[in-house]
Amino acid sequence: MTRPNKVLLGLLLFNGLSATAGGLALMTDWIPEQASWVRGTDFPSNYFPGVILMALVGGSSLIAAAALLKRSDGWQLASIVAGTIMGFWIVGEIASIRHFHLLQLLYFATGALVVTWTPAQQTEEASAEVEEPTSSSTARRQVRDGDANATE
Repeated sequence: MTRPNKVLLGLLLFNGLSATAGGLALMTDWIPEQASWVRGTDFPSNYFPGVILMALVGGSSLIAAAALLKRSDGWQLASIVAGTIMGFWIVGEIASIRHFHLLQLLYFATGALVVTWTPAQQTEEASAEVEEPTSSSTARRQVRDGDANATE
């Protein structure tokens, strides 16, 4: 794994684990409920925002991290979606609770970094892992495709 992908993996794991822990903390009242946090929202308590934080925000980052580790097809899309979800979560959180905390800036920045540092194409490392065609495999392909000049 390349160094940039390791940094990206670290960001995804940081976002995923901390959002999951934060969601659980909201759901179990480990973080004391403050009425001002849900006053202007449709939520009667911190429970459902905790579920969203854990499942959607944390889950998307953890899924993207797992996809990156496994080098699954579409891991870049999963990573970009996870970073975007983090950004929208922070904007929605600030808008709904009408309060700003330094941690919100940190998490918005990590979400933005995930989006901007996710490569748009397959990385060189992944390209190098693809087997280069040998002359014998090229010749077999030419024979199979009907090229009369090809020899084994």
